[in-house]
Amino acid sequence: MPEFVAKRSPSLTMVVLVLMAIVVLQNGVSYTTAFGRLNNLLPGFERGPFPRAWFAFRAILILILVVLWLLNRRAALFKAIIAVNAIFTLGLLGNMTALTDALFHMSAAVVRTLLFDVVLLAVSNILIFSIWYWIIDPPGVEEPPRTDEPWDFLFPQRGGDLPRYEGWQPRYSDYLYVAFTTSFAFSPTDTLPLTRRAKMLMLLQSTVSIITLTAIAGSAINILAGSA
Repeated sequence: MPEFVAKRSPSLTMVVLVLMAIVVLQNGVSYTTAFGRLNNLLPGFERGPFPRAWFAFRAILILILVVLWLLNRRAALFKAIIAVNAIFTLGLLGNMTALTDALFHMSAAVVRTLLFDVVLLAVSNILIFSIWYWIIDPPGVEEPPRTDEPWDFLFPQRGGDLPRYEGWQPRYSDYLYVAFTTSFAFSPTDTLPLTRRAKMLMLLQSTVSIITLTAIAGSAINILAGSA
């Protein structure tokens, strides 16, 4: 089994698993695009067929990724990951907009549930952008690797001649760390963006984090404090 996974790239395997986790998280976040906990708490809200269709669509996308992974079609899988993550990014922005709108129509009792959804949204934000950072930064997993392209991120291990780090290359877990620190610091920490696309992705992730953690969560806490 370890050899089977190794032939399919540990980073690719991890990214497919992360995309599965994103589906689970997004299904619990938005009261307008999934089966979220707010569904039964908002008066007059009718789910309609869209949530189930949206869930089925994303489940099919994950199934395609798993099949490509099993067949070890790296190039096709990498392109499919880009498409699926783009769709999940749109879902993230939709979730954020929906929760912001819901905040203005809730009682204090419902706000407690909203805070749980904020946590799911924040985790989704980290996972989605960690995949984007992994996608854009050379050398990547494409065949042949993009070794002739400039880096998108300057990791400390790339910035100088560190003992025992010669030939070091980042893996998905390194980009997960970058996304985590960006989400809570609202800015780069030890890893700097070098290209415009990296900067714009970090800008978008920080914006989602600010709205989620400051605007939505902060306002929800204030509502709870005012009702105490």
